[in-house]
Amino acid sequence: MFSEVFSVVLLVNTLFSALTSATQVDLSTVGPLTPLSSKTKICNILDYGGIADNSTDIGPAIELAFSSCAITGVATIYIPPGSYSLQTGVVLNKGSAYAIQIDGLITLTSDGSYAGNAFILENGSDIEVFSSNGLGAINGQGYITRLTSSGQNARLFRFISCTSISIHDIIFVDSPTFHLVFNDVSNLEAYHITIRGPDLGGTDGVDLICTDNCYLHDIEVTNRDECISVKSPSQNVLIEDIYCNQSGGMSIGSLTADDVTADTEAAVSNITMRNIYVYQCTQMLMIKTFPGGTGATGYVKDSVFENFWAYDTTYGLDIDQYWESTTTPDTGAVALSALTFNNWTGTVDNGISRAPIVIRGSDIVPLTDITLSNFDMWTVNENEILNQCKNVYGTGYCAATSTAGQSLTTFTTTVTTTSPPAGFTSPTSPAWGVSGYGVTIPIPVYTPAVFWSPESSGVASASSVASAKAVTKTSSSVSVPVSTTKAVVKSSSSTVVKSSTSLAVAVVASSTLVVVKSSSASVVKSTSTAEVVESSSITASSTPVAVISSSSSVASSTATSSGVTGTLGEYYQCGGEGWTGTGSCVSGTTCIEQNEWYSQCVAETSTTAGVESEEDEVCES
Repeated sequence: MFSEVFSVVLLVNTLFSALTSATQVDLSTVGPLTPLSSKTKICNILDYGGIADNSTDIGPAIELAFSSCAITGVATIYIPPGSYSLQTGVVLNKGSAYAIQIDGLITLTSDGSYAGNAFILENGSDIEVFSSNGLGAINGQGYITRLTSSGQNARLFRFISCTSISIHDIIFVDSPTFHLVFNDVSNLEAYHITIRGPDLGGTDGVDLICTDNCYLHDIEVTNRDECISVKSPSQNVLIEDIYCNQSGGMSIGSLTADDVTADTEAAVSNITMRNIYVYQCTQMLMIKTFPGGTGATGYVKDSVFENFWAYDTTYGLDIDQYWESTTTPDTGAVALSALTFNNWTGTVDNGISRAPIVIRGSDIVPLTDITLSNFDMWTVNENEILNQCKNVYGTGYCAATSTAGQSLTTFTTTVTTTSPPAGFTSPTSPAWGVSGYGVTIPIPVYTPAVFWSPESSGVASASSVASAKAVTKTSSSVSVPVSTTKAVVKSSSSTVVKSSTSLAVAVVASSTLVVVKSSSASVVKSTSTAEVVESSSITASSTPVAVISSSSSVASSTATSSGVTGTLGEYYQCGGEGWTGTGSCVSGTTCIEQNEWYSQCVAETSTTAGVESEEDEVCES
């Protein structure tokens, strides 16, 4: 499915409008201060007791590589290609000017000792975590926990009180709880992240508390809870080009006004979310708060949410100040003000019971200065939509107009629409949309192929770093999955074209945003309105449409479907539940059964003796 070329042509009225929140994010200062090319001291975990046998706990080896080698800076902790077991949580405290290059698959055991987190990086700065080969992944095996009730509840990766950091080109799979968490971080860039969680609540993709200046982009999440959730306190955040599949969608909160002190009141401001694509999610965006306090207690303000696209979502915009039907104490609320929602398109499942706009504002602290514009949406079922506003003052749709000097009264308004917007074209199912992953069966790590090619080739490779302890193949013989990457439009202070290889990229003045997925990576940054196209056959449209090009136009990956033929790269799926392919493993690897549901191509030099299968772990635990 991912092997098809995916492009979305999204008509916008003001593609790069002057956004108050976007101007607060300085893209030139996000990420590490020291370039990766300078972090040349290699701290190979195989030299500190790590073994790529999918059995030996590599937690101590990573911590020793950090404390003995990387903590002094200009260093890279290197996890070479191979299969590793993690049985104890890794905590890296302090340190700066270092990187972690994860080029192998790290699998958590169901009975490991993690204290709630598989990886914690805390009180550090100038840090980069990445994969150079498309194989860097952390698998939480949450399905075993759910089968056995083992109680293993590790978040896969967590940053705490860190600044000038980046994480990119990593795959997170099947956490028993949250996948990627940022607590009190600043100058962050997170991108090229793939998250595959189960069809179950409590499995957030990304949770963010940003003290200042954070940029998240090009992230794909499949799960059944929040795709990306912004928590308090957060300010100056830009989130764009996000793909939410079967998830709970984007969110802010939950936030509470009850039983808080001055230093714990909700504080969320200058948040921009744009170019957000959701497929059969619970909602496109939710802002959720609990009542309490006295009057206005805390805030969400000065933020913009634009260019949202949906295919058959349950809710569109869902704002609820009585979250989880909590109506007491109805004495106050988190104040929501100066929020703009612009250019939303697509379909909701049932426009009568769950319309594109549903806002349940506080009776005590109504929403103010709310802008609702260009909701070009319709319903899959029924023949009308009922947009609902309770205590919402501003402009557009069901919002009420406030008059200066007059008190704001409570009200509820329902606006009924019985026909689609003029020129509306129903979106088609995107190529990246999948039906979701099971709760009690393994989730594939490498199939379908990820969207993006690795940003960096890294500073270490298994072929250049000798180690007598290595029991895995060198990266020179690892077959890297061909990713279906994309060309995207971003606003910045300069025009930059990155990694443009076989994709024709044209930058022209236009009111249309075209996001193209192809087998080569291109990123265009520009301060002016731009259109990125694969060929002249894609033109501006008067209505938003989703275009799925045939796979014949671009060479696609051979490993993106359960029915592939031909050669399968190392670590590719080669058998198991749902597998219908006839492909054979690349030379030097063999198809090894990991459990009764999943088999993958593994290096012939890696021993299978002593490798604990996921099925074995179920029995032992």
